[in-house]
Amino acid sequence: MSKVMPMKEAISSHVRSGDFLFIGGYICRSPYAAVHEIIRQGIKELTVTRSNAADDFDLLIGAGCVKRFIATFLSLGLWGLARCYRRSLEKGIPHKVEVEEYTNLSLPMMLMAGSMGMPFVPVRDMVGTDLMNVKSFMGDNKYKFIDSPFDGSPVLLAPALNPDVAIIHVQQADEEGNAQIWGIGGDCKVGANAAKKVIVCCERIVSRETIGKDPSRTIVPSFKVAAVVEEPFGCHPGYTPGFYDVDQSFGFQYQQASNTVEGFQDFLKEWVFDIGDRTEYISHYIDKYGYSQYKNLQAGFDYSYPVSYEY
Repeated sequence: MSKVMPMKEAISSHVRSGDFLFIGGYICRSPYAAVHEIIRQGIKELTVTRSNAADDFDLLIGAGCVKRFIATFLSLGLWGLARCYRRSLEKGIPHKVEVEEYTNLSLPMMLMAGSMGMPFVPVRDMVGTDLMNVKSFMGDNKYKFIDSPFDGSPVLLAPALNPDVAIIHVQQADEEGNAQIWGIGGDCKVGANAAKKVIVCCERIVSRETIGKDPSRTIVPSFKVAAVVEEPFGCHPGYTPGFYDVDQSFGFQYQQASNTVEGFQDFLKEWVFDIGDRTEYISHYIDKYGYSQYKNLQAGFDYSYPVSYEY
């Protein structure tokens, strides 16, 4: 059964104010088109999580969509600290986000536990750090200590995470939602499978036969998927391996705009509220920066080394 629908319908049908969202995009394949649609629809009070959060989370925080953030860190990459995130924590603009912080290993392991149906997971890298001394909305449930049943040594346990919805961007998927990626995986697979349902955004929709020819790339099976959105260029200004590169100049412009509340609001108006969908977004980008700059982001094409599946 086809689950293909426009982004507007996918978000309005499956994301509600107050939901707990995993938003994929560990360095690459951040679903900016979906993030923009969440902002356009005025969805609020969200709890959000991902390791290596970036501009997309900063946008959601600055737009007032986020209530709680289960975090490792949030930065603008080459352009330093995330401005909206910092304003939220330091000045309460537009409101102060509640943050529960973990390490960049512990958080993916918590999602892994959720994807495997485990209630918790033992971790080691938080032990002895100040992350153990600072607790927010999770309180005493941020972690627990037990004595190992094998040798009696202390073991730190972190709770499993099971988001209401995962939103991921992938290179390709079929109409039922079997989704495939290549490049950096990060916590995308475990985050998606830990969630109760998944919205898959993809660069292209392919046949079930194409998916079956290279099954090891499939990170999400169709039965987990509630919606499939074909959204080319949907990760811009981030990148999708094999399709387009990161847009460093656009990232710098976002950093400059988000330095002030007024600049950030102007950015939202131009790139989110005055844009109806990703097709309009691409058109506006080309009108403003020229087709050559858009074209220069596109990846060249090359085949991978052939693989034999013979027995």
